[in-house]
Amino acid sequence: MIRLRPYKPSDAWKVLEWWDGADEETFVKWSCGKFEYPLTIEQLDGYFSQWCLKEKSGWLMTALDESGSPVGHFIMRLADFKAGSIRMGFIVVDPAARGKGYGKKMIAKALTYAFDVLGMRIVTLGVFENNPQAKACYEAVGFKAKEYVPDYLIYKDVTYPAYEMEAVCHE
Repeated sequence: MIRLRPYKPSDAWKVLEWWDGADEETFVKWSCGKFEYPLTIEQLDGYFSQWCLKEKSGWLMTALDESGSPVGHFIMRLADFKAGSIRMGFIVVDPAARGKGYGKKMIAKALTYAFDVLGMRIVTLGVFENNPQAKACYEAVGFKAKEYVPDYLIYKDVTYPAYEMEAVCHE
């Protein structure tokens, strides 16, 4: 079972732990260059205080396992209530919890939240071409690739292509 709750500043320590020892390329793709490598607690605290507390069209979320321990994190942003759309990003699952289905359950719960609680009709996200596990996870819960973007991220003269994906509420 996975539960979702709003991100709390204390979650920063878990997210920081999940990125400890990660290679720069993986980290930069996760953050799309929005954070400096390596990740620090100061960056996460700034992320919370600068973005989360001030942003009116988005939310940081934490996924909890059966015992209530954080096992995942994501952001929902760019909520457009007139158009009925929202975007997900910064999706990460605790490396120690990977392979247990938490990613699928977390994304499925996020879709339920977006569709049933927020009343959205479309949820979008981007996934890098060289991350087939994540793409398969998103597809398993209803996302479909809508566009291939060959220059999604350029970092240190390396170009990373990605797919824009969307899930549509079918009510």
